[in-house]
Amino acid sequence: MFETLIVTFREGLEAFLIVAIMAAYLIKTDRRHLMLVLYIGIAVALVVSATTGWHVAELAEDPIWEGTLAMIAGVMVASFTFFVMKSAKNIKRNITEIMSKQADKTGVWAVVGVFTFTVLMIAREGMETALMLGAISVQENAMNMWVGAGLGILSVVLIGWLWMTQSNRINLKLFMQVTGIFLILFAIDLFIYGVHELSEMYALPFVGYSANEWLHENTEMFGHGSLYSQVVTYSLIVVPLGWLSFSLLSKKISFQKNT
Repeated sequence: MFETLIVTFREGLEAFLIVAIMAAYLIKTDRRHLMLVLYIGIAVALVVSATTGWHVAELAEDPIWEGTLAMIAGVMVASFTFFVMKSAKNIKRNITEIMSKQADKTGVWAVVGVFTFTVLMIAREGMETALMLGAISVQENAMNMWVGAGLGILSVVLIGWLWMTQSNRINLKLFMQVTGIFLILFAIDLFIYGVHELSEMYALPFVGYSANEWLHENTEMFGHGSLYSQVVTYSLIVVPLGWLSFSLLSKKISFQKNT
């Protein structure tokens, strides 16, 4: 449940920020007639993401697909998260520049441009979520996943409301860093789990029978319910909270030195 909550919260928060930047640009530049296009694009992206998640969960019922999807999700999520964390300071400028290019087009092309860009940006977050949740759906109880997802969405709504009403009090950059660390750790764990599952069936390609056997034996400790999996679960809490505490403490010390 905890993993589902954080995944839903992190990806949902990022999607909210993207939508907020897009909407703010359209309102600021007096292009309110394109707001409906933005909303339709969001709806389409959510449908695409939900459909993808359903198909991924179905595929994950097959042991080979379960391991394959876990590895794919691990690589994609870790790389995307690292990229977003690295380019976070420029995300508003980048989105605004692309929105400007699309909205400046004439007639129907402005509608097509804004719609396409919205679908691509929001669906990207949804696809990441679908891959991760689909990959862990076999290991996790369905009720726990629904509860975790619900709590994650409620957290996004709360943070979104606070951001709109008290944005000067919320360090969103720090939020993204902390949740980003969680996702990268979680992605690494997913990848190792995928390797373990595939090597158990000697299904890892290009490495041969012996290598599959060696990898399976040496990733056995990463299995669900093992001591390692418990350590990973706790680290998913401790490491991000440690980074949060360190960042807040550094900021406090810096403030005290300057006063």
